[in-house]
Amino acid sequence: MIARPILTDELLRQLGEEIGQCDFTSEHQKEFLARVDSCDVQAAPGNGKTTLLVAKLALLSRTWASRRQGVCVISHTNAARREVENRLSDHSRAAAFLSYPHFIGTVTAFIDQFIALPYLRGLGWPIRRIDDDVFAAVATARIQEKAAYRAYQQKHRLDGWSAILEVSSDQHWEPGPVPDRLEVKHRPGQPGGHTRTGAALEQLKSELARDGFYRFGDMTAIAVQAIARFPVIIERLRDRFPLVILDEAQDTRGEQLRLLTTLFGERVGFQKLGDQNQTLYEDDEGGDGWHPAADAIPLNETRRFGAEIAAFASRLTVRRPQEIAGRADMPSRRTLLLFDRHSIARVLPMFAEEIRGYYPQPLPAEHEAWVVASRHKLHRQPGGSWPKSLTDYHPEYRAAADRGRRPGCLCSVMRKAALKYSAHDDPREVMNLVEQGLAELMRISEYAAAMNQRVHAGNVWRVLAGDGKRTDLVVRSMIYGQVLQGVVTWDQTLWGPFVNALAASIGIAVPDQGALVDFLSFNEEGIVQPGGGGARTSFMFGGIQLSLGSIHSVKGRTVDSILIVETEVFKGSAANRKAMDLAAVLPQAFGIGDIDLDGNEAHLSAATNVFVGATRAKSLLALGVRKEAVTADLIERAREQGWNVRDVTGA
Repeated sequence: MIARPILTDELLRQLGEEIGQCDFTSEHQKEFLARVDSCDVQAAPGNGKTTLLVAKLALLSRTWASRRQGVCVISHTNAARREVENRLSDHSRAAAFLSYPHFIGTVTAFIDQFIALPYLRGLGWPIRRIDDDVFAAVATARIQEKAAYRAYQQKHRLDGWSAILEVSSDQHWEPGPVPDRLEVKHRPGQPGGHTRTGAALEQLKSELARDGFYRFGDMTAIAVQAIARFPVIIERLRDRFPLVILDEAQDTRGEQLRLLTTLFGERVGFQKLGDQNQTLYEDDEGGDGWHPAADAIPLNETRRFGAEIAAFASRLTVRRPQEIAGRADMPSRRTLLLFDRHSIARVLPMFAEEIRGYYPQPLPAEHEAWVVASRHKLHRQPGGSWPKSLTDYHPEYRAAADRGRRPGCLCSVMRKAALKYSAHDDPREVMNLVEQGLAELMRISEYAAAMNQRVHAGNVWRVLAGDGKRTDLVVRSMIYGQVLQGVVTWDQTLWGPFVNALAASIGIAVPDQGALVDFLSFNEEGIVQPGGGGARTSFMFGGIQLSLGSIHSVKGRTVDSILIVETEVFKGSAANRKAMDLAAVLPQAFGIGDIDLDGNEAHLSAATNVFVGATRAKSLLALGVRKEAVTADLIERAREQGWNVRDVTGA
C-alpha cells in the first residue's frame, strides 16, 4: 500500500507554492493527486498536466520512505521526459525521484534498460548500435550482395524492406551464437521465409544482429520474447514499481502499449495521462492506441488560450468529444487566409502582416511565430491534390529531415551530438553519441585494448584511461572544444586535421583506403552553403521571423502565433485514404457540417493535425486554405464567430 498525505486545503496551498504559485484546488486535480490506484486522465491541451504530474511526485515525496521500491514515470518523447526532470530538479524533496529506486524515461529507454538489453546480454549476443538510421544504412548496403535479392529486385521493388527488418516476437532463442536466420516481422507484400528472397532477408537480419545492429522496434519484440520465456520479470517489475505513470499515453501504441499493459495491468497503480485527441504518432502498422476509460478523470480547463480558440478546437475533438474551457482573460485574433495558385506565395507574408497588426511593435525577442503543415517535406508523388506540402508555400524551406545523411560515419554521429549539445539536450544523450562513435572507431581500427577487452560504448573512457597516459582526458578535450563547442563536423577543411589528430591521440594508424577511411570521411550531405541549400527552417518576412515545420514539430509547445496551411494528408493512393486537411475539417470546425470519418481514413488524421496545431497558439491563430475549398456559408459563419477573413488572391 502506497502511503500518501491527506489532502487538506493547507497542504494544497503549500504544494501550489512549491511548484510555482499554482492552483490545485479543482475537484478533478485533487482526484488525480489523491489516486494511487490505476486510472486514466483525459487532459485538454495546455491544462497543466505535466505540472500536475510533478505536483503528485512532490506530494508523494513527503511520505515515500522505501529504498527498494520506486515510482516509474514513462514518457513517449525525450522532450516530455526532460520537462518532468527539469521541474523535479527545482524541488528539494521531489528531486529524489530523479534517482534510484525511481525511474523517469522514455518507453524505449524503459524497455531497453529493464528487459531487452539484459536479455540480449544473457543470450550472449553483441550490442553495438540501436538506431533505425544506422541499421537502414548498413542493411541497404549489405543486401545488394545477396543474389536472391538481386534476382527478385528485377521484378519487384524491394527498396526499403531491408532497411526496416525487425525480428518477430514469436520465436525462441537459446544462449549462444546468433542463429543463421532470424524470423522477421512480416509486412504486406514482403516475401515469406519459405521463399529464396525471404530467406535472404532473414539471413541479413541475422548478420546484422551478429554485428550488433538493431532497430528500436527490435527491442520491443525482444522484450516480448523475454517476458514470455521468463514471466518472473513481470513480478519483479511490479514489485520494484508499485506506481507507474504513463505520460503522453496517446502516443504509446501497438506492441509497446500491449507490453506495458502486460507488465502493469494488474496489482500496481497504472496511471495513464494523455489527450486522445492529440494522437499524432500513428501509422498503418502501429496498432491500437490508448483509449481512456469511460470514467477517466477529465482535465478540461486550459491555461494556454482563451474561449474563442477553445470553442474552435472543441469542435475538432473527434476521437474523444471534449468541451475545452478557455481562459476568460485571454482575447485572441483568428484569421482565415484565402489563396489560389497564383497567390500562394503571399500567404506567409500576409501572416507576418497579421502579426504586425495585432501585437505592439517591436515584438519581444521571445515571441514565437510558427507556420506548420500536416505534410511539410518536399514530396514528389505524382497526381493528387494541391498544395501537397509546406514547400509549395515557401520553396526555400528545407526540413532537417530532408537532409542527406550518412549515419554510419563518425562525422554524422559527432554532428548529431553537436546539434544536441547546442540545443541543450540531455548531456547523457550527447555523451552516449560520442561514446558510440569512439567505440565504433576503435572497433573498426582493431584497437588493441588492455587484457583483450572488447571495446563498447559503456567502457570506452575506461579503456582509453588504461594506457597510463590519460588519453581519455586528451580525447575528451578535443571533442568538447572542436566538436561540441566548435564547427569541425560542418567544415571539411577542419574535419580532416581533427580526425587525424584524434586517431593519433588514441594510437590508431589510418590507412590510405578501406573501411576505416570511409568511417572517418567527411559527410558533405546536408551542409548549409552561404548561397542557400541545406536545412533552412526559419525566415524573415517584413521584419517578422517565422519558424516553419511540421505539426509534429510544435507538439507540446506553446507559441504566440501560429499559421496552419492546407496540405494533403496521404495514407495511400486510394481515394478514401487521402484528403486536403483544412477542406475536410473546417465545415465541422465552424459548425456547418460534419467530418466524414467513416468514408475516408485520412479525415481522422486531418482533424487531429488541425486540432494539435490550433491548440498551440496563445493569442493569434491563422488558417491558410484554398479559396475554392470554402463555401460562402463557411465564410459567413467564420465572420459571425469573430474570424477575420482575408482574401490573399486580391492582395
